Amino acid sequence: MPRAAAPRRRPKSPHAPLGAFRAPFPGFVAPCLATPGSRVPARGQWIHEIKHDGYRAQAQIHYGKPTLFTRNGYDWTPRFRQIAEALGPLKGHDLVLDGEIVVLDERGVSDFHLLQDELAKKAPERLTYLVFDLLYLDGLDFRGASLMDRKRMLSQLLAKGFGKDSRIQLNPHIEANAESLIEHACALHLEGIVSKEMNSVYRSGRQDVWIKIKCAKTDTFPIVAFVEKLGASPRRIASLYLGRWEGDQLLYAGKAQTGFQQRMLYELRERLDPYIRKDSPLSVPVKKPKATWVEPAVRAEIEYSAMTAEKRLRAPVFKGIRDDLMAPRKGPKRTRVGKPSSSPVPRSNILQLLPDAIVPSREQLVRYWKAVGPTALNYLTRRPLKLVRHERGTTFYHKGSLPPIPHSVHQLVINKREGGTGTRLWVDDLAGLLGLVEMGAIELHPWNSTIDDLEHLDVMVFDLDPGPGVGMSLVTETAFALRDLLEREGYPSLPKLTGGKGVHVMVPIEAGTLSHDDTHRISRSFAERLAQTQPDRLTTSASLSARERRLFIDYLRNGRGTTAVGTFSPRARRGFPIAAPSTWEELSTGVRPDAYSMARPWPNNSARLARVSSKRFTPNINDARTVGSRIPDRARRTTSRQKTHESDPQNTLARRCSKGTSPYSKSSLKVRISN
Repeated sequence: MPRAAAPRRRPKSPHAPLGAFRAPFPGFVAPCLATPGSRVPARGQWIHEIKHDGYRAQAQIHYGKPTLFTRNGYDWTPRFRQIAEALGPLKGHDLVLDGEIVVLDERGVSDFHLLQDELAKKAPERLTYLVFDLLYLDGLDFRGASLMDRKRMLSQLLAKGFGKDSRIQLNPHIEANAESLIEHACALHLEGIVSKEMNSVYRSGRQDVWIKIKCAKTDTFPIVAFVEKLGASPRRIASLYLGRWEGDQLLYAGKAQTGFQQRMLYELRERLDPYIRKDSPLSVPVKKPKATWVEPAVRAEIEYSAMTAEKRLRAPVFKGIRDDLMAPRKGPKRTRVGKPSSSPVPRSNILQLLPDAIVPSREQLVRYWKAVGPTALNYLTRRPLKLVRHERGTTFYHKGSLPPIPHSVHQLVINKREGGTGTRLWVDDLAGLLGLVEMGAIELHPWNSTIDDLEHLDVMVFDLDPGPGVGMSLVTETAFALRDLLEREGYPSLPKLTGGKGVHVMVPIEAGTLSHDDTHRISRSFAERLAQTQPDRLTTSASLSARERRLFIDYLRNGRGTTAVGTFSPRARRGFPIAAPSTWEELSTGVRPDAYSMARPWPNNSARLARVSSKRFTPNINDARTVGSRIPDRARRTTSRQKTHESDPQNTLARRCSKGTSPYSKSSLKVRISN
């Protein structure tokens, strides 16, 4: 009889200092944050640490697996892979460390620009993890112990296995006069110091037992607009307009036009492009005739000398984009397709790099599109597309010049919002889908309008995107609440599984009735009304700091040129999930957003569409009214003939295709109700 595997032997727990207690592994711990100050309080005893200019990071090892989290709890282990590997000597422990990931210049001083440059590389080589606190070790929670006891245990832990050239370093503390120390720190052009009360325990959130004193003032501000450099090719920004939040009001904070590295001028221009809007997002308008306004979704780190009486930034200098406050693409190292070329993809073609993507082979994509293409085309045909492509070992959102285009893929020249023209691709048959595969396309993200009426949408999209700590139950609950809110205003809706972690609520719009700006305004109104019903659980703010433990109701998918992942599009993720149409009945059962995949695009893994209920694959106004909602009499009046048609999905879709009708078309739904 075979023996059972021996249980994993944990290291002997260390001697517990006063305040430590036995506890299970805590998972992510919201960090203790220092309170800004100008001097250290006279009370208490304090130690001091150099304030580093990097990314706050929490390192965890649990059952031998290292994980690195950002300040907001996002898993950045793939981006900090070298640090995770360097934690190898500690893999025999279960632990939680707190520290800062930095890149040091030739003087040994952390530099945020160098850190961003390093993280832009495929294999960063200069990252260092400066560890300053120990929160948990082998069954003991140290958060209730004094700071000095935690420091002592941390020093003992790191004493073995990490030399002076290791990526893992103990961040030293200094016992000295704070005023003289800050003078020396500023003379050395350091960011400042962090002073900590010796006997303090570790509590999450902003605490006055940790004080940060900066040589120069820095903070993060939402970007509200940019000024484009006239005549530049490729296009780039000249300056940024910044905002600041005061309660729920977004106010103008100033203009940053220095501190940019040359490459950042081009990257920022493309990064802000999806957020362009027609009018100012500011609560109190300011006159800026050269501004291109954007949604305040991207946050910049700004250094400034002072704040004026009007609360405007004095001498603001751009330091970088706070990527650590943005949700990363999660997943392990991507699977490469074929042998990568030694020649990289031109940076001018990369709108957004997806370093953690996992992609199917072209053979898998061809088989998949041949299986689902006739159905998928009802959602994808004749729509301008944004592509996620895989080329030369790199996966990315494509922009700029296109590779050779097969004859089956069509081109459309459009006028851009910011001026000039651009080319968008579209398809109308299976050959077109296979042509996109030939171009390296993995994901397809269509516009909400068709090439037949580019300026008017036929579908409005709400993306219910859960933040850290949000479960699927809140996503489902919010989807039904949004459905009911829309229904009361006369808008039927259908759910769509995104293949990621959220759900889209799709609202068909009568062809030719609403412009992109109209739909943006309407969708924002619905989103804000819904968010106000549960402000502690729902948000419409794209700021990631506002999305922790909240569900983001993303209405920004509605606008000219903005996109959402297309129905039946594969996702570049583990298991190759797909974005799949659904029903309210199916959503009520707790179906996962990644329930369907390239290998299983239909319920019960049936590859024959005739065996699948048409409720799931054909938008149906009656589906939008099921599961606990009030069904108007007009929606109940369906003839036996209509029901017969709806039980045959091939017949239903064939009729729609022959008429050239979008499955999102509100008019087609009206016909079915009135019969």
